[in-house]
Amino acid sequence: MTFLQKLLSLMLLIGGCVVLFLTLHLPAQAQTSRVDLVENVATPASTESAEATASATATPSAEVVQKIEEKKERDITETTGQAKSRLAQLLDNNPVDPMNPTNILQHAIRRAVESGVPANILVLILLFPVIASFIAASRHIVGLSGFGVYTPAILAVALLSTGIVTGLALFISILLVASVGRSIIKRFKLQYLPRTALLLWVVSLSVFGLLLLSPYLIQINIDLIAVGIFPILVLILLSENFVEATQTGSESRAIELTLETILLAVLSALFLRTEMVQDFVILHPELTILAVLVLDVAVGKYTGLRLSEYFRFKPILDSEEE
Repeated sequence: MTFLQKLLSLMLLIGGCVVLFLTLHLPAQAQTSRVDLVENVATPASTESAEATASATATPSAEVVQKIEEKKERDITETTGQAKSRLAQLLDNNPVDPMNPTNILQHAIRRAVESGVPANILVLILLFPVIASFIAASRHIVGLSGFGVYTPAILAVALLSTGIVTGLALFISILLVASVGRSIIKRFKLQYLPRTALLLWVVSLSVFGLLLLSPYLIQINIDLIAVGIFPILVLILLSENFVEATQTGSESRAIELTLETILLAVLSALFLRTEMVQDFVILHPELTILAVLVLDVAVGKYTGLRLSEYFRFKPILDSEEE
């Protein structure tokens, strides 16, 4: 199959998804319009019947709104919701001692929250260096490489916002589309920046198609309806790391780095969503900051073998001991 045929097939697939979406939803919209028309000319009895029909028609939209609100209530990255209220209430239930050199930040956090600064955002800002230290230690001591430190950390926050299952499904879909799109676009022999922009076009269209199909994906626990734009953009931009890895090395190495990045991001997201961790950070910010500093210095001073290298070179080490 030639390049143009593959590109045409991709465009037809996206177009088919759009047509399917419109085909399934236009009848419902037409039914709503007919109900509105009946309401304008009906008798009181028929008016009540039409209102009941309209109410039944609007039920799916109400369910979607309810799901979005429930998701926002649980999402710690949102500036409103239960996460913010819970942390603010936690501060009220744990009064701080009079100000001294060891609790300056505790007083500052409480004043900021009283002034309207979201408590959950303060917690995330304090926890971001923590997961960065965890990722650095995993790479320096354990031997998990991944795409550096920032990529797994940012991916963890994105997964925290989207939900781990939904975020992973979306991220893997984006990576698959980016991999296929790269192999197709490579035939154009374009310069780097136009090639990257074209790849971003392909990935964006694929995400657009997934969002159109989101009402049906929710049946398999992939809820894209309540996902915000910024986590989606983060996931799209992170696909560039995978593409660059495939260009500078082998595809197997790129897949290995991607799997390690996903593992680190999932572990970090699970850590971030733990309420016990959130409570400790907001109640003891000074201790958290000091612990991160000590951990980073300790990891940076470590010059021994990584844990993965012990298993890799175990036969050599055993032969030297003999």
